[in-house]
Amino acid sequence: MPPLEVTARSHAGRAVVRLRGELDIAGSDELRRHLEAARREHGDHLILDLAELEFMDSQGLSVIVGCYKAATAAGGSLTLAGPRPVVRRTLEITGLHRRIPVQATLEAALSAGRHAAAPNPARDAGRGDGEPPAPSAAPQGTPGV
Repeated sequence: MPPLEVTARSHAGRAVVRLRGELDIAGSDELRRHLEAARREHGDHLILDLAELEFMDSQGLSVIVGCYKAATAAGGSLTLAGPRPVVRRTLEITGLHRRIPVQATLEAALSAGRHAAAPNPARDAGRGDGEPPAPSAAPQGTPGV
């Protein structure tokens, strides 16, 4: 079994963390430390490049879910990019692909992030026809919203 290798770099304001090898109980603590360091160094918007990840068990999934929760709680994001079929199947069986965004390639994840982060003048400054912005879906003054 190839041991887990983790590298991180910054790209357009996001941390791109590449996983290579096998992510199991033996590498889960190492991954957790790398993800925490990547968030501290590069910010709370992360892309996990899974193209070279050959296997992932429940401990690996747990680390990814923990990172997703921490990043989104801090106003960031987590996207999974390029999972191999065996890893994609694990994400699908557990239903995580419905909670954490998954893109087919790193390039698609980088592109999707650019579109999501781009300002939307119609949304941010009204509809462009002189009308004020549409009200939010939540009623104003609703407790806990």
